Amino acid sequence: MTILPNEVMVFFAGKERLYTRLVGRLFFRGPRRALMVLASIAALSLIIFLPGDTLTTKDPVDPALQDEIEKNDILQSRDTDYSSPDEKEKLQIAEHLVRPGENLSVIAEKYGVSVDTICGSNNLRSYDFIKAGVRLRIPSKDGILYRVRPGNNITGIAKKYRVSLAKIIAENGLANPDFAPVGSELFVPDAKPQNIIRGFLWPVASKYITCGYGWRRNPFNRKYRQFHQGIDIRARYQRIRASKFGKVTYTGWLGGYGKTVVIAHPGGWKTLYGHLSGIYVRRGQYVKQGQSIGRSGNTGRSTGPHLHFEILKSGRHKNPYVYLRKK
Repeated sequence: MTILPNEVMVFFAGKERLYTRLVGRLFFRGPRRALMVLASIAALSLIIFLPGDTLTTKDPVDPALQDEIEKNDILQSRDTDYSSPDEKEKLQIAEHLVRPGENLSVIAEKYGVSVDTICGSNNLRSYDFIKAGVRLRIPSKDGILYRVRPGNNITGIAKKYRVSLAKIIAENGLANPDFAPVGSELFVPDAKPQNIIRGFLWPVASKYITCGYGWRRNPFNRKYRQFHQGIDIRARYQRIRASKFGKVTYTGWLGGYGKTVVIAHPGGWKTLYGHLSGIYVRRGQYVKQGQSIGRSGNTGRSTGPHLHFEILKSGRHKNPYVYLRKK
């Protein structure tokens, strides 16, 4: 028999199998409950058998019962109790040489840290791309390695990464939190890189969509319908930025789209930026996420200054709005 906080489990050896009975505490209140529990203990201690019954190791045992016993043993064990992470664990920094075919997710899993920790500690531009042969410095805890620049102070670093000032002081053993030598390296616990955004970044500051993805009336001839393979974003001669890290694979005039930039991204993705008034990048150039690539405009067949933006995956158009970060 087991006595749990909410129930009493009674075992009874029958002729062919072992039977169980769960007795909930709702059936026993006050003195009656105590008497029934004691009676159950006394009865089971006698191990009552019916005439002709024998209990041997060969008798079948209900698998469900065996599972419950094992589960309860595990749940009641101190081995499954909660314990706080070791805050005092000494920080260690490992070096990793990236091999061909490796990606950041695999490397992060190997060292037991997040991809953010690796990217932030090594000033990487992308979550998706890492060159073979690069040496990475990987701390043993989640956070980033930060090189102190002129004008930096610990309070400012804590505010920048929105982390606890006390944690930075304790983690680095700083005697004077008001002074950090220029060029020294600090470990900022729980910090994340600020120059990388998962997914696709809005290519322009405005998020006002003037025409969505899908079927629409031709803006120059309302009699005809056409499939709009991107979205039009209101942008009156504003800075256009790369939505994601990648390689510029096309720049120049593209028919009705006017001045256009196409960027190829790891994993078979591509983005297109049309109707630009100026292009700031060249073909073959690698650009980081958020980097300026041009200026919105009204070139090509356009009814007004805006940005035409497309996303493709493996050659197939996708609805850009689904992939753009909403914040």
